[in-house]
Amino acid sequence: MLEAIRLYDDDPYLKKTKARVVNINGNQVELDKTIFYPESGGQTGDTGTIGGVRVLDTHIRNGRILHETEPPLQLFLDRAVEIELDWGRRYRIMKLHSASHLMEYFLFQKLGHLDRLGSSVDEEKDRSDYAYEGRLIPEDLLAVEEEINAFIGEGHDITIESDPDQPGKRIWKCGFIEMPCGGTHVLNTSEIGSIKLKRKNPGKGKEQVETSLSS
Repeated sequence: MLEAIRLYDDDPYLKKTKARVVNINGNQVELDKTIFYPESGGQTGDTGTIGGVRVLDTHIRNGRILHETEPPLQLFLDRAVEIELDWGRRYRIMKLHSASHLMEYFLFQKLGHLDRLGSSVDEEKDRSDYAYEGRLIPEDLLAVEEEINAFIGEGHDITIESDPDQPGKRIWKCGFIEMPCGGTHVLNTSEIGSIKLKRKNPGKGKEQVETSLSS
């Protein structure tokens, strides 16, 4: 089976379109193309509707994008259906994800590189959580927050480009900052508004930085 065309790669602002149902396994639905981002890289999966049926989550397994739907399932193979995102939820995730990259860049500029132990961008928590090995000083985090908000206010464009040397790898670029990422993002930092950073110390030499949107 061919992998679904990932429409969100070319247009993360596409909220609604038509697709064809190519496989159904229980409450897992596959489409020939999709606007639903599957949970990966720390970013939570999208929700919305397929042919009016609720999509509760989106996953990827062995390259196949699986849309987890709410029962009872009233979809049929090889039928064209309208698919639609829960756009408010996705858009907030996009803002949080872009803000998280800025957080990490400016954090490392301030403290040097820290080993990342894990990350999550989750609209349900309404924040992103990045865990690191090391120690953070609250005053340093406040300085990083101020630098990020100043940078956001300058209105820098954000782009995602394919790495010509590594097919399938995508590079997130914002002003002079760039890093690998295949997630969905806003087009300009001005869309983020402003952010707040909070330190959480789970112990055992670990630190967590929580990034939330102020607006």
